[in-house]
Amino acid sequence: MVQRNRKLFTSTLSFDNAAKLEKLSASSGKPKAHVLDEAVSSLYRKEEEVMELDHKSIVITCATNKGGAGKTTSTAAIADILARRGNRVLVIDADPQGNLSKRFGYAPNKLADNYLGNLIKDRMEDGEHAPVESFINHAVDFSRIDVIVSDIRLDGIYSFMNADNIKGTYIIRNIVNELRKLDQYDYILIDTRPSLNNEVGAALIASNYVIIPVEPTEDAVLGADATIKFMVYCRNANPDLKLLGIFMVKVYDRNKSYREVAPFVRESWEEEVFKTLIPRSQDADNAGNESKPVTSMFSNKKLSKRYEQLVEEMVGRIEKGVALNA
Repeated sequence: MVQRNRKLFTSTLSFDNAAKLEKLSASSGKPKAHVLDEAVSSLYRKEEEVMELDHKSIVITCATNKGGAGKTTSTAAIADILARRGNRVLVIDADPQGNLSKRFGYAPNKLADNYLGNLIKDRMEDGEHAPVESFINHAVDFSRIDVIVSDIRLDGIYSFMNADNIKGTYIIRNIVNELRKLDQYDYILIDTRPSLNNEVGAALIASNYVIIPVEPTEDAVLGADATIKFMVYCRNANPDLKLLGIFMVKVYDRNKSYREVAPFVRESWEEEVFKTLIPRSQDADNAGNESKPVTSMFSNKKLSKRYEQLVEEMVGRIEKGVALNA
């Protein structure tokens, strides 16, 4: 019966495709039925990947190798605004400093068992694994935000992770895939340490998009350029990784450095640069001291409004599919 159906199927092919099937069969030495089987299997695998992505989280990593660039402040603000727009958000604190975790109510001195380091260690080891849900913490005072927290112990786990190059390279991606299968989050945001190393690479390999904060200084511009080159390198393991955009932070438009560097930034990356400028503000420091997202603590201030505009640009690029290959 199956063979008869196959013959009926091949008889309905267009003349061109029937000729191509003949050529493929002859060149491969395989029966036409086998060639058709392989073609259908290949198409189905591709379609299956698309179907899986339809209901899965958008993963965005905030990365730069320049310290003090407002990376954690920005990640917390973006998470807060996305949640207030009605999205379910998971933030992953992949920086051993644990500052993003503190923004959402975790005290690093408590040394919780269900922190990112133990999740990585659990997945690096063979045998039965703890449920990924057991590592998810509900953010204090933020009903639509969950957190996978971090603290200084993560440094030691990264050394353990880097010792196994094959597992370590894909460990964050494997964890993110588990989280996606929960089908609970619209966005997963990853905050990395200010570096371009193996663990930051692992976060990029797990991501759909990268956003890069850059201060209006020459050193920061060089850092952003290095981050883009590192992102391109990471595409060897994640070909779908895209640059969502570069955004300027700590902008003070009366500052000579800004007036000199800003035109260079826009000329260098053009459409990659978001229009929104994030201003220098004491509010960011005050919110950090209180371990709160600035957009939560000072929701009506200029800085928060600018972050709202930035998120609007980000979402617009994602929805229009205009993220860049850089």
